[in-house]
Amino acid sequence: MKRIILLIILIINFHCFSQINGEKDDFKFVATKKFVELKLPDSLEVIPNKNLIEDFNGDLKPDLATLVKNKRNSKIGVLIVNHYNNKMFVFGAGKEVDNMTDLNWIEIFKTIPKGEIVSATLVDQETGDIIGQDESKNFKLIGNGIYMGVEESHGGGIIFWNGKEYQWYHIE
Repeated sequence: MKRIILLIILIINFHCFSQINGEKDDFKFVATKKFVELKLPDSLEVIPNKNLIEDFNGDLKPDLATLVKNKRNSKIGVLIVNHYNNKMFVFGAGKEVDNMTDLNWIEIFKTIPKGEIVSATLVDQETGDIIGQDESKNFKLIGNGIYMGVEESHGGGIIFWNGKEYQWYHIE
């Protein structure tokens, strides 16, 4: 029952928002409506007000990324729902990603624009100081990326579509 109420609130929230702000928000409403039509796994619950609606896989259709909590182990993660095939992808929430199963450290949850060039940060192994960007590992985002980080820190990660699957990319 709680899940149904939450999903109704999400629909109303995005529908009202789209009425006020126009086309971009129509895109968001389509993604939210699509998400509501899916059956969320019973083990996951959506964390309210922590969602992103953009084209994450580069197909020009709205996809949804949201923070979720695993009801069985209370671990936090990211759920991505692709619009074109209703496939769901989970990072964290008990499922391992980059040697982590709990992404409870996420304070910043935002979109990185499609086409952005992403590169690794070089860090001095002895001092931990940031040296600069490792441009030899640059890549261009095919769709919008999802950045997660901690306030007052340089650490975090990006989830992005590589043309075949979503990948995690650690950032110092």
